[in-house]
Amino acid sequence: MAVPLRQKASDEPERNRNTGVALRWHAHWNSGAISAAEARAAVGSFLDRVRATGHIIVPPRVAQDAQLVVSELITNVIRHAPGACGMGLEVWPDAGLVQISVWDTSPRPPRPRPPDGRRVGGHGLEIVRAVSHALTVTDRAHGKQITAQLLLSPAPPAE
Repeated sequence: MAVPLRQKASDEPERNRNTGVALRWHAHWNSGAISAAEARAAVGSFLDRVRATGHIIVPPRVAQDAQLVVSELITNVIRHAPGACGMGLEVWPDAGLVQISVWDTSPRPPRPRPPDGRRVGGHGLEIVRAVSHALTVTDRAHGKQITAQLLLSPAPPAE
């Protein structure tokens, strides 16, 4: 069951000019994550509300990649770290980034596997790395947090 950690009554993304974060949404679940499908829907809804502000352009490809990243990270939490967990979404227009953070109570860091086209499953972190601009794993007092950053616009081609 989803228990929002911080969500405005209007269900609008939060503005926070003091930290440079334009828009954010966070959720916390006390006994396991929502399904990957519900997480994808939450990301889609959040990015639709970001677009509705009229200030930030979120290209469809970035929204699709964000939903894919959340799906893979939440699936890993469900499979490998039952218990309390959470998800945070932030859009940083000045930096041109969408930031996705997923935390859980497992102290074990993710272990990427070498690419293997014959293996069924186990490609989630590889997929997240492929579509992300940056990927970090941070230790928390009780577990870890994985943060993926996606660029709002593609990087210019190298000359």
